[in-house]
Amino acid sequence: MPSDKLPRVAWLGLGNIGLAVCKNLAKYGPTNGPVTVWNRTHQKAADLAAESDAFVAATDLADVVSSSDIICLCLVDDAAVAQVLDDAIRATSVKGKLFVDFSTVHPDTAAAQADKLPRHGAEYLASPSEYKGRHTTTTMNVADGLLQNTVFGGVPLAVDRLITLVLAGSAQAIEQFTPFTDGVICKSTILLVDEPCEQASLLKLIGNFIRFSTIEVLCEASVLSEKLGMGQETLSKFVEALIPGPAAGQLRMLNSGSYHSEKKPMIPISMAVKENNHLNDLAQRNGVKLKTLETVTHHTNSVTAKRGADANLLAIYGSIREDSGLPFEN
Repeated sequence: MPSDKLPRVAWLGLGNIGLAVCKNLAKYGPTNGPVTVWNRTHQKAADLAAESDAFVAATDLADVVSSSDIICLCLVDDAAVAQVLDDAIRATSVKGKLFVDFSTVHPDTAAAQADKLPRHGAEYLASPSEYKGRHTTTTMNVADGLLQNTVFGGVPLAVDRLITLVLAGSAQAIEQFTPFTDGVICKSTILLVDEPCEQASLLKLIGNFIRFSTIEVLCEASVLSEKLGMGQETLSKFVEALIPGPAAGQLRMLNSGSYHSEKKPMIPISMAVKENNHLNDLAQRNGVKLKTLETVTHHTNSVTAKRGADANLLAIYGSIREDSGLPFEN
């Protein structure tokens, strides 16, 4: 397809996973010219643009939106998503634009954006940083809304395009974005065609609840093994044989001590605290008791109180060690 028929793409938000996915989108995706990057801390966008001519940094949000057909968001929290989209709507016309949201937000936030953008002629596609979809490329010229997009896999898998995406939104919006998914920014996609955008956020929260719960069990099992005098190597062999993949890798990271030695963790504890709060809210509103979530929340809150919001997510291992009479550091 001629390059002038391809969509112009912008990326808003250059955190750890946003940066990784954005780089792959620019390198492998069918875009019309360089990807325009914007970040609230502009220096991150400027540094990325200085690395490669596949990117151009922008400071003005209105210019970014007005000059792009597809606008991807990967922002820190619900307030940031709502603020950026409100600012875009006030500053320029969003008619015919497709907004693809990779941010992890409360389903209520996703629903609010999916309701708001079509009233201004745009569309919202949900894909909270852990899922999504793919197909053919044409410049967006009709009101189609928002795609909510969820990403499962973490930063290392995102770098290697091995994450799984979940896309929720209209069939038209999903078709518009699918050329950028499988083989471009992800390994596979779960498509929720014509499903409410908040379904992607729900799946993200439930999926990460399973993920965090697995980490909790690995930490507890590791502490139990140590207290009972069984070598960590023995437990590692069992995990690698029975539940290989992310679980085995996480156990190796626990044993390495990276949970307390990394100065700048890829996954800060604040991410888990935010998602735990969202899930606790949904569970309470729907009369569901989640005892495992209560335990995970206790440990994430404990780490935050003692180590700060930028502590490593895996530092819950240290908290569990302390509860069992062991030092925080292994």
